[in-house]
Amino acid sequence: MVDRADHIAAFDQIADLLRTAAAANARALAANRGTIAEADIERQLEHSLDRLAAMYGRGLFEGLSAQELFDTAIETELRLALELRAAGGSAPAIAAAVARAGALVDAARRGVRLRVRANPAVTIRRGVYIEALRPAVRAALHAEREPYVAWQGGIVAILPEADLAALRTKGDEVDVLFLDPDELLDLDTRGAMQVPPDRAAMDGELARRLAVARASADRVGDSRDRHLRRQLLRHTVVLRNLRDRLAAEHPAAHAALQPILAEHRAVLESALVAAPPPRTGPGDPLDASIEHERELQRLVARWAAEPDIAGFGARFTAVAAAGTHLADLERHRP
Repeated sequence: MVDRADHIAAFDQIADLLRTAAAANARALAANRGTIAEADIERQLEHSLDRLAAMYGRGLFEGLSAQELFDTAIETELRLALELRAAGGSAPAIAAAVARAGALVDAARRGVRLRVRANPAVTIRRGVYIEALRPAVRAALHAEREPYVAWQGGIVAILPEADLAALRTKGDEVDVLFLDPDELLDLDTRGAMQVPPDRAAMDGELARRLAVARASADRVGDSRDRHLRRQLLRHTVVLRNLRDRLAAEHPAAHAALQPILAEHRAVLESALVAAPPPRTGPGDPLDASIEHERELQRLVARWAAEPDIAGFGARFTAVAAAGTHLADLERHRP
């Protein structure tokens, strides 16, 4: 009998499969430009990204107004610019992200009574390990109500990146374990959902990341390239949910959003193609796209049919109802 933890694990698995499918689609598209397969692979990439957006749209974005979605998109684009700067990205790429944020503000002004924040304050936060916690730091965390957990003689906490340099200046040993603090929270939630609670997986992942951080010159136990790809995928989810909302409520703003979404899609596609392919599975990206789609159809069919005991039923159903273009891909197989 399945329980709530199984539903959460299934959601994570399907979302991860949609991300890896999109990456395989992007590689297949790059390998098949100018062939008769190009249009079908292009459609499959869009379909993977749209279904990923639907997975998160149900229950997460559907309760937001168009104005709130615009605010989220603008903030996410500005956060991407900061992440690019932190990763040593090129000046043109950083400037392009800032320009897209400005274009989103302009697009919102095409809507009816959409008053968005043009320059929202954006804070980058990291999941960090602080060794041998000083009483002053502990008191500051309590005062700021920052969450933390004791681990291996120190603490694991989520802190603004701007605070880390000051801590190190005062002699604190600070290692960044998670560039995306949501991954730390998700890891903690998955362990807490087990009956009885299972902390072994979290302890093992923290130890692995700490070892990587201690061996790195920048004291970061995470992949910046992987983090940027996840941020781009997260942003496409926001933009696609915004697109669908504007189509029904603000047609002029919807039209203004199209070139922004197209530019973002090009940036995302380039990042997915540049990522190293998986070490396992089919070597041909078209074969990989087909295998990912088959597995995805199997999973969503099963979980869409399960009783909704965890609140994910609408999300599984949205992906299942979107259908598949599997037959179109398979006809291009040698």
